Amino acid sequence: MSSEGEREMNASAIEAATGASHDEAIERVMRRLGPYVEIETPSRSADAIATLSRRIESELRDAGADVQAFDAPDLGRNLRASVAGTQPGLAPLVALAHIDTVHPIGTIEKQPLRSIDGRAEGPGIFDMKAGVALLVEAIAILRTRGSGPRRPLRFLVTCDEEIGSHGSRALIRDAAVGAEAALVPEPCLPDGAVKTRRKGVSTYRLEARGRAAHAGIEPERAVSAVTEIAHQILTVIGAADASRGTTVNVGLIQGGTASNVVPADAWATIDVRFATAGEGERVDAALRALRPKLAGAAVRVELTETRPPLERTDGVVRLYHHARTVAAELGVTLPEGSTGGGSDGSLIAAFGLPTLDGLGPRGGGAHAVDEHIMVDDLPFRLALLCKLLETL
Repeated sequence: MSSEGEREMNASAIEAATGASHDEAIERVMRRLGPYVEIETPSRSADAIATLSRRIESELRDAGADVQAFDAPDLGRNLRASVAGTQPGLAPLVALAHIDTVHPIGTIEKQPLRSIDGRAEGPGIFDMKAGVALLVEAIAILRTRGSGPRRPLRFLVTCDEEIGSHGSRALIRDAAVGAEAALVPEPCLPDGAVKTRRKGVSTYRLEARGRAAHAGIEPERAVSAVTEIAHQILTVIGAADASRGTTVNVGLIQGGTASNVVPADAWATIDVRFATAGEGERVDAALRALRPKLAGAAVRVELTETRPPLERTDGVVRLYHHARTVAAELGVTLPEGSTGGGSDGSLIAAFGLPTLDGLGPRGGGAHAVDEHIMVDDLPFRLALLCKLLETL
């Protein structure tokens, strides 16, 4: 925006969409967001997560949503909110968010919620409690003005995204049935871009079994599991393909019991990132085809975690173009981009739903001590969500 008139037009459009001035919109979002951050919710802290879940449930009910809670043993509590559409005959829209974080209880004492130099800081504020607050506020705004989303809205608030979404995958699958598209207010990219691609991620455990013996007295009787796994690692990393965006990382390795014992056991963990489902299948086949290099050794590969990619399909492109048009009406150019990390958006996209991720605010420091959002971005993100709900 290069002129004063364009800045005024942008502010006017955002105010029309949110029913609030720039500063009022920030205040309204932060009023919701502050308590979300101060209730610390690391994954598997079931009681703390349930406390925040109940608060959000109450706010969604106040905003006119019909809310169901689903207890997740040892994990917390998932929510599914349903909001009536102004055109109820249309296929539903899905929104996904999570409230678990990676920060342990007590982080808030060392990293308190505070605003400084245009930033709001606090554990979990960027990933992704700000996105939750924005979506709850958007639903409330539409109710206040007697409107609502154009399509019926299914809003899932999950409690275990940071540890693989195993307790919420069935809810995500159910939400996808018969739906038109999905929106995910995870953090945007550093330049403000939404995410139209996410790499899939699979984690494997590679084990090698050999035969132990004294390293000085009977080394000829031994089969070194460490030597075997070293051979295997060279093969494993060869499965990477930079031209296709496929990376393979051996992040942990361990073996043996003492320096004078030829080790009988060794293991390594493997992280695979892939842009397409086909690439994930190719690497999976390569890892499962591993065979021992040393006579008398054995190897075993186990898939311990997987999350599919969010691929830039024609449906995703159409969804992005709609969002870009809406953003332009608000005076903002909305770019698109990709990321190597996964989200629940990847899971629902795997069920065939066009999915637009990264609709949350600018910020940084995800999972770090300087986690923060840029508060001046909140009014635009709020207006964008309001208009997407009304127009999709």
